[in-house]
Amino acid sequence: MSTLEFRLNYLWQIRWLSMIFLQKIALPTGNPRQFPFSIPAFKGLETLDFKSPITVFVGENGSGKSTLLKALAMKINLPAIGSTDLEQDDTLTGFRDFSEGIITRWERTKTYRGFFFRAEDYFGFVKRLRSIDQELKGDIVDFEKNLSGYGLKVAVGAILGQKEALQRKYGDLTQVSHGEGFIKVLQSRIQAEGIYLIDEPEAALSPQRQLALFSMIKNLAVNENCQFIIATHSPILMSLPEAQIMQFDDTIHEVKVEETEHFTIMKNFLNNPEAFLRYL
Repeated sequence: MSTLEFRLNYLWQIRWLSMIFLQKIALPTGNPRQFPFSIPAFKGLETLDFKSPITVFVGENGSGKSTLLKALAMKINLPAIGSTDLEQDDTLTGFRDFSEGIITRWERTKTYRGFFFRAEDYFGFVKRLRSIDQELKGDIVDFEKNLSGYGLKVAVGAILGQKEALQRKYGDLTQVSHGEGFIKVLQSRIQAEGIYLIDEPEAALSPQRQLALFSMIKNLAVNENCQFIIATHSPILMSLPEAQIMQFDDTIHEVKVEETEHFTIMKNFLNNPEAFLRYL
């Protein structure tokens, strides 16, 4: 490597590291027989360092990647895109003690921009938007019953403005596919310099839509100073450039995308499907 290439690489690494908001977490200890402390990947692991604006959690079902992502979202107090906020979500009750015990270290002032999004939360979010729309319609009916003249005009105008703003931002999500709507919500909600925790987005996305998400995340990380932590089974998303891939098994450790079981199985299957099918 030439001196110029070394300097450019060094400057790039410095800029890359400066984009990381959440830099380190320390995991709590608890009853090893009680979930989620019982998950093998968490036993004996004290700290986890985030070295890239894009971190990808990979591992088998039940390995703890989504568990840690949810607990981290609760610790950071990120809003959830869905029908229920995290603090009111009964499905996350078992995570609360674990989440509260996590210690976070931030490179810069903690960002309060961001959200937590699970693929299954999309339909809850659509229901929430429909509920808001119905509430706004109800407000118009109430105003028409109790107001008149200029006061009625101002009040109804304000409500219609809110309805139009929602329409401009999201469109009609009931008229698009799950994948199209999922991408639309992400595009509409992500802001510069935020931290975004996304759980298994590929569940909603075709390979082509995964590539669209790939491009979006890459652009936002590089140009908008966003940090992403993603749990996924998708080799496409694991291949995000400069992503830090964290493998969950008996512990949590860094790997290259080519070393993941997901990548190996997918590659071998596509190269020789007959070799797999004869045993299935």
